[in-house]
Amino acid sequence: MSLVPVTIDAYLPALPMLERDFGSTTTFVQYSVMVCLLGSATGQLFVGSISDSFGRRPTLFWGLSLFTVTSLACAWAPSITIFLALRFLQGITSSVGTVMSRAVVRDLLDGNSAARAYSALMIIMGVAPIVSPIIGSTLLNFASWRSIFYFLALFGLILITMVLITLPETLPKERRIPTNRTAKREARSLVFKDPLFRMSVIASAFVNGTLLVYLSTSTFALQREFNISPQLFSILFAANGLGIVAAGQTNRRLLLNFGPATMLRFGCGWGAFWGFALAIYSHVDQPELWISAALLLLTMSTIGFAFANCIALATHHHGARAGTAAGYFGACQTFIGAIFAAGANAVSATFTGMAYELFIPMAFAAIIIIPLLPRYAPTFVRAANS
Repeated sequence: MSLVPVTIDAYLPALPMLERDFGSTTTFVQYSVMVCLLGSATGQLFVGSISDSFGRRPTLFWGLSLFTVTSLACAWAPSITIFLALRFLQGITSSVGTVMSRAVVRDLLDGNSAARAYSALMIIMGVAPIVSPIIGSTLLNFASWRSIFYFLALFGLILITMVLITLPETLPKERRIPTNRTAKREARSLVFKDPLFRMSVIASAFVNGTLLVYLSTSTFALQREFNISPQLFSILFAANGLGIVAAGQTNRRLLLNFGPATMLRFGCGWGAFWGFALAIYSHVDQPELWISAALLLLTMSTIGFAFANCIALATHHHGARAGTAAGYFGACQTFIGAIFAAGANAVSATFTGMAYELFIPMAFAAIIIIPLLPRYAPTFVRAANS
């Protein structure tokens, strides 16, 4: 589950060094973040389907093996053009971690139990973006940016070892989907015809758009508006990551009494509420840093109530094709969220602009999910609460 955030975030401190070593521009070097993210979204389109036919364990093993190879290739890249191509391939191979973790949970669990397991995975999702840049910056104190990709290759080898030693196969052969095109097409069709899947994808895409806007604009908006140091920004950034983790664990406990549909509506509603409060407060003549940071923390923390419940709902009807459902869920979530974030980033990088760019997608998610979700998941909610 941590493979994609570690792959993207660990080398962020090295971007200026890449620019210098390759003799490239800042914009061109920043593309390496985008192409890796697009590679991850692309990989999810077919990794899940492959695992539905060949099993979770072999798919994870070969995906991690290719991730290790592409990480080494990135470390040896002689030019920025080749580096960008390799980063796209690395993104494709890193997607295996996200899809397989979700598929394995769905193979073993359902309903509330699955949602609680996904909430537990939020610990990794929240901590990895905090720890990864620290690891990357530490390595840069002793070696060049290439050492970060050697670290990623080592990380891949460690994960391969853990898969071989500790992970059993969770998809028996009798439950696997045949490799012919007709069976694959039928599985894909069943997934996209499911209104609960579509609703969950829409909600997660808007929530993911909120997260991507925050990741790409907060450093500019906060440091320029409040004239804070990079160190203080890092502390605020870490606090928001921990807030997402805390909300995820609170969601896990509340799922003992409420279903994932109820908790998703709660998360989207509170996210829109606190996002609106942040947007209104951003118009104050001289906003206080601590109030702004508190409202930002409350807004971002609600993401912890959304992601786990979205994936639990999306895969609920698709135990027989959990890999396909998890893969297309992740791909749609990433593509749509990235498109929204790219559009929002083109508008403004001010504090007020960021506040509205965080509020608007959460408001759309709340407007769609709160009134419409019970229409598609009333039985599931009652079953989850029983």
